[in-house]
Amino acid sequence: MMFHNTITTATMAMLLSATAVFAQQEPPSVTLFKNVMVFDGTTDGLLDRDVLVVGNKIHAVAEDIPEADTWEVEAGPTGPLYSSVYSSANGGGSGYTFIVDGEQGQTTVELSPKVIDGGGRTLMPGLIDSHVHLNLSMDQGRVGMESSRWDTMASYGAASALEWFYDGFTTVRDMGGMANGLQQVIDKGLIEGPRIYLSGGTISQTAGHGDMRLESQSEPEYSSLVRNGMNHIADGPQEVRKAVRKNFGMGATQMKIMMAGGIASKASPFVSGQFTDEEILAAVDEAASRGTYVAAHLYLDEHIKRALDLGVMSIEHGQFLSEETAKLMKEKGAFIASFLASVQSDAILTHPVYGKPGTFEAARTIMMKEGSAGFVDVIRKVKPNLVFASDMPSTNGMAARHQRDHEKWIFADSFGNFEALKAMTSMGGELAMLTGDLNPYPSKLGVIEEGAYADILLVDGNPLEDIAVVGGNSKWFDAERRMRGIETINLIMKDGVIFKNTLN
Repeated sequence: MMFHNTITTATMAMLLSATAVFAQQEPPSVTLFKNVMVFDGTTDGLLDRDVLVVGNKIHAVAEDIPEADTWEVEAGPTGPLYSSVYSSANGGGSGYTFIVDGEQGQTTVELSPKVIDGGGRTLMPGLIDSHVHLNLSMDQGRVGMESSRWDTMASYGAASALEWFYDGFTTVRDMGGMANGLQQVIDKGLIEGPRIYLSGGTISQTAGHGDMRLESQSEPEYSSLVRNGMNHIADGPQEVRKAVRKNFGMGATQMKIMMAGGIASKASPFVSGQFTDEEILAAVDEAASRGTYVAAHLYLDEHIKRALDLGVMSIEHGQFLSEETAKLMKEKGAFIASFLASVQSDAILTHPVYGKPGTFEAARTIMMKEGSAGFVDVIRKVKPNLVFASDMPSTNGMAARHQRDHEKWIFADSFGNFEALKAMTSMGGELAMLTGDLNPYPSKLGVIEEGAYADILLVDGNPLEDIAVVGGNSKWFDAERRMRGIETINLIMKDGVIFKNTLN
């Protein structure tokens, strides 16, 4: 397909709001990627295409996009009335010219594209991690969480965001943490980091999975997580509604409830079902009233089925999934975000928290591995909506880098490189769109197509053939130490801005 220089109304609205505006506003940046092979997030193969970025959006994906073009558009006082092609390539030189006919007369706007020669590298969407805990990455499990001050938690969050970002993740979904302060600072451009979809504080029943109180903390207000809004202990439908509303008031885009026990919560074994149907329905109703959804932490198949029947749209973990329930999940269009290394890798048994001999965490980890032996086969057969999830509370720095790398490899080893990459890109983008009216980033994510956000990686190699190109590593705790960032990720662009470029 050859490039046709048509301008969409949406792009022109961004470029040419009115003739008078041009004298007041700096025109958007234009970046043209040439000599690249495109993985678009949905196709099992690479496409020989150029990619044109205007402002923060992908404007065109086509063969042979020229470096110079002229367009004529008509603009009214509030923007272009329509768009039309004026001519084809200018026949040499470099630059885009927009001839704008408005009420104040004709104005010419010239934009010079930054042309990036990819040298045959793969251009692909920025990665999406759909289950992280940026603020909970301190050491020592629940002891570390409950002994940390708010400033410690916030600092871990900022450090973790930077780490994820330079490992190629331009979007993350935080499934239990602080309010939207970090998101606001990143979006304002004051610090570097990914887009963040927030759940806010997890919602747990008393003695549920999110209730991380130590034995000496008899009341909820004694909990550091509760005081800092990172967990809400709610009993009864009205308390659940109040907790949900509070999270939304603090900037959450989706909600997370703890419908079962877990590995890290001592008073809450993962086989225990939690919350009544009425409590769960209260959360689902509150989320639906805002056009978004509820995610639920659980493992056992009967708990997953119950969650789906009650309207939960995102299953967090869910490794005891049966084929029958997976079909129900697919039928309802729900998603599953599973930390695969916990069930597919024996290295989890050497984790400093979850594999420490003689601890309840290690005992539960073994039970969980044994009970989820068929998980990968079920996912392969039924193919429900699967997204990438690294999870990893209580992990930071080098250990977190190794865990992200290993999880990428585990996904590819379990489902193939294409399905792993799709889980890390377009499927994560589809899950993000479920936030509906609360979506802070309403255009498409995780794909290379016209109109999508310009969240782009250039990588040295073909990730469909070698997952190591995006950092995948078969080793975990015994992996070689590495610096921040993936060496084979040569360029990171988010929202049309280049943050890393080692090509020149």
